[in-house]
Amino acid sequence: MATPITSASGGIDLPPDLQSELRTFDAAGRDVSLYDLLGVSPDVDGATIRRAYLDRSRRYHPDAWYRKNVGEFGPLLSRAFQKMSAAYQILSDEDARAQYDQKLKQRLSQREREAMERRALSREEEERRQRERRERLLRTKGFARIGAAHRLYEEALELALNGERAQAIAALKAARELDPRRSEISHKLVELEREAARSRAQLAFRSAREHEEKNELEPALKIYSQVLQMDGTNATAAASAARCAYALGDTRQASTFAARAVELAPDDVETRFLLARALLELGLKVKARAELTRVLQAKTDHEEARALLKRV
Repeated sequence: MATPITSASGGIDLPPDLQSELRTFDAAGRDVSLYDLLGVSPDVDGATIRRAYLDRSRRYHPDAWYRKNVGEFGPLLSRAFQKMSAAYQILSDEDARAQYDQKLKQRLSQREREAMERRALSREEEERRQRERRERLLRTKGFARIGAAHRLYEEALELALNGERAQAIAALKAARELDPRRSEISHKLVELEREAARSRAQLAFRSAREHEEKNELEPALKIYSQVLQMDGTNATAAASAARCAYALGDTRQASTFAARAVELAPDDVETRFLLARALLELGLKVKARAELTRVLQAKTDHEEARALLKRV
């Protein structure tokens, strides 16, 4: 890594190469593929994706530069880290990755497409072998079932670490069938299934955002709603759904989504302001006034909120 520029003279405490990378990431917008974000080729396995993510997340995580002068690069660090986290969420789930790959293929070279197809065939063969092995273990009788469950559980942990979450989930389901009383199997299964749901939600969110950017608000709203069903903690999806619903004139639905968004992310001033507008249009003046007051407490120079509060 290049020698950092010190802040003794008011400079930026980020290496010049990282400054350049951050500017490139920000300028590229959404044209960069998820693989490019993590610095890997489309044909790599799950373990390689996980290692790439861990390496890059350590480099780009805002906490890595705590108490350093990052200046204008602060927001760029946050956005880059968020993009990489979103990329890893999708690429670490085989099903979500397969869906993404189908959309990506048209942008790849012939060599890259062939490499991706070889990886897909290899994955199918490995899944077949894993499935046959699980079926054999499920036929285990008596006390040997406990040992078989333990082996499947250990394999599931290794599969999860290697980015093979779908296979890990399948192994855990078989282990639970063999040893239903072992709580750690069920706990790990719930954890991985939640991660898988978040990965699918992240992929769906990208699709919804593309529709919204094209002003295709009805399909965008429908998909944002589906994202929330898959991942109820996604405040950005709730805020985006509220925005689309309001633009479509569905004030009641906009207020519902906006309320959900500010519950999940209380510091989201603009969505809280949208909630206030929706509540006011629904005739709920007391609630609208309360939300406008909160907006102004968080952002005293919010002129639109101040002007609207005067009219309530």
